[in-house]
Amino acid sequence: MSALYLLAAGAASAAGAAATSTVSATATSTAATGTLESIVTTVVPSIVASALPSAVTTTTPVTAQPLFLPVWFEIAATFTGALAGGMTAVRLRFDITGLVVLAVVNGLGGGIIRDLLLQDYGIFALDQPRALLAVLAAAAVATFFYSAATKLRPGLAIIEAFSLGLFCLVGSDKALVAGLTIVPAIMLGTVTAVGGGMLRDILCDREPEILRRGSLSATAAVAGSTTYVVLATWLNIAKGPAMIAGAAVAMVLRVGSLWLGWESPEPVDLTPVVAAVQGRVVRGSASIFRRTARRGQHPDESADDGACNPPADRPGDDAPP
Repeated sequence: MSALYLLAAGAASAAGAAATSTVSATATSTAATGTLESIVTTVVPSIVASALPSAVTTTTPVTAQPLFLPVWFEIAATFTGALAGGMTAVRLRFDITGLVVLAVVNGLGGGIIRDLLLQDYGIFALDQPRALLAVLAAAAVATFFYSAATKLRPGLAIIEAFSLGLFCLVGSDKALVAGLTIVPAIMLGTVTAVGGGMLRDILCDREPEILRRGSLSATAAVAGSTTYVVLATWLNIAKGPAMIAGAAVAMVLRVGSLWLGWESPEPVDLTPVVAAVQGRVVRGSASIFRRTARRGQHPDESADDGACNPPADRPGDDAPP
């Protein structure tokens, strides 16, 4: 019995030691992971905060207060988008119904898609009568004053670029306030800025402008949303400075595409380049292997091989002198 008792005690001790080592390894791994996470989420933002003025940074959670735009800007941006949709309908010779539909879609479509996806704040375009009134006013201008509206295109392009920059920020901020993470917030900001134009082009049975080379509208929206979300969530920058930075990035890209001809890059097929590099690597490796094999042959081995295999007798060696 004593032997059995000692055997059981030894097994229990071994099991306890194994469990202790497992827990220790797990704790070490967790500590390492936690250290890396703390560096990314705490150390880097603290370094940035220490390098910036205190008025720029904040400790207020990003979900505490949503971002609001001035009423006059909301009306101007909605009017500009709706006017662009209405003018497209006039150029395509749509009737009044088609003109109003394109004006509503181009002016309010992106916000409607965003609010439908969030399902948290209601539909802004339906809750705010001023948005619908701005759309109807733009439709009336496109219907009766098309030639006069075409002369305002340079100014409208500036307003459109400015509204794209700010609308992508509003969409991203609403997603953050709703509790979404960084990537969904960037996606919703982009949809808010360019969703209306995409729906307009689909209704007109043509390639969406955001998919064509040269517009940079979607690229500008993604860049502006990313700038705002990263600054506001990761680096703890106040929403005001983050909004200015994000809007500036989006506006520079959009205006550069309109006035300076900036274009997004086209896809490049790198298969021939990779295949050529791979072929050179294989041939070089084979050449190195052959040279190494030759150098590895010892001279004594060559002499031994000659001694073991004497040369054959030449004809006439057995003839008498």
